[in-house]
Amino acid sequence: MRLRGALMHLGVLWVAVVLFATPTDVQSQRPMASEKRSPIPEREQSGQPPVQAPVPWVNVHVHLVAGRGARQDYAGAVDAALREMDRFGIATTIVLPPPQVDAQATHDAADFASALRRHPGRFAYLGGGGVLNPVIHRYADPARITDSVKREFVAAAERIIDGGGAGFGEMASLHISHASEHPYEFVPADHPLFRVLADIAARRDVPIDLHMDAVEGQMPTPSHLARYANPPTLPDTMGALARLLAYNPKAKIVWAHGGSDPLGAMTAAAIGRLMDAHGNLFVSLRIPPAQAPVHNKALTGAGLDPEWQEMFTHHADRFVIGTDAFIVSPSVRGRGPGISFAEKNVPAFHATVRLLSLLPSELARKIGRENAIRLYKLPAQ
Repeated sequence: MRLRGALMHLGVLWVAVVLFATPTDVQSQRPMASEKRSPIPEREQSGQPPVQAPVPWVNVHVHLVAGRGARQDYAGAVDAALREMDRFGIATTIVLPPPQVDAQATHDAADFASALRRHPGRFAYLGGGGVLNPVIHRYADPARITDSVKREFVAAAERIIDGGGAGFGEMASLHISHASEHPYEFVPADHPLFRVLADIAARRDVPIDLHMDAVEGQMPTPSHLARYANPPTLPDTMGALARLLAYNPKAKIVWAHGGSDPLGAMTAAAIGRLMDAHGNLFVSLRIPPAQAPVHNKALTGAGLDPEWQEMFTHHADRFVIGTDAFIVSPSVRGRGPGISFAEKNVPAFHATVRLLSLLPSELARKIGRENAIRLYKLPAQ
């Protein structure tokens, strides 16, 4: 039992780095004078041999860490992303801001879009994690939402798409706290402002990238999370997601981080039931190394999990790849969580390529590339 508990604690630490590393975290820590400038170990920098992917693939969920203020360097982060893309056979990357709240120093697509445009065809972006998500959580109580709030929210969402955004994200329903410096976030997925956003997404024919930690019914907060900002009981999230999907069947919802689950309810079977009932549900896959101690992994030490393989075959048009990588500009200094996760990008990219290599070729093309091109309206490759 002690060993099992220790493994689960390591799993929480791994997921915390994946889910909650932000530029703010990076900026909060300063290096010693002797620390190297680059956040990525030399062995993982450019010059490494390319990894043979079975298909040029699209990564639909990547964050950039570029620093703040006068030292902000999105161009450097984009160049770092290109190096990893070229090494691992990634044809296109979709960049999006993480889901933020008012207590954080927010940023959004307007901060990095110009850096992406320097490389036509290699990048697209989503917006709203720093502009729309804070509003939704600010008005968690629906009684406080006025007509004026709705009008301003709609206008902000429209500006994202008018400016070139391929959709909305990263938005958060339940985003559990894994560290003392990270807030607990929760509104039901069918919150009135999420419904407003679903209507806009349907009308503009763009997807919503949704982070929602899966809870079936209710569950006590796991003991290893109780010391953070989480409540004693975590609320049901699955019911609200089903209601959002049913509310506007034309609104495409991309549920993020399939295949890497911090709580245990985001199973292949649960995803399958929702996909069977709702044709507008898609899932982006975050594939950690097989040894990562998290729940419901699609890739295990023995290979592709049979339940996930069956789900991929049954719903071949509904899965995409979203590694949730944090790509750090070489000019950013420090050893915060964002940089720590950047050092884990390479194992995750290797795991993703392995997953694609285990799929039948037609299925690898769909999940690795074709579904994303259709869903996000990317140029044909």
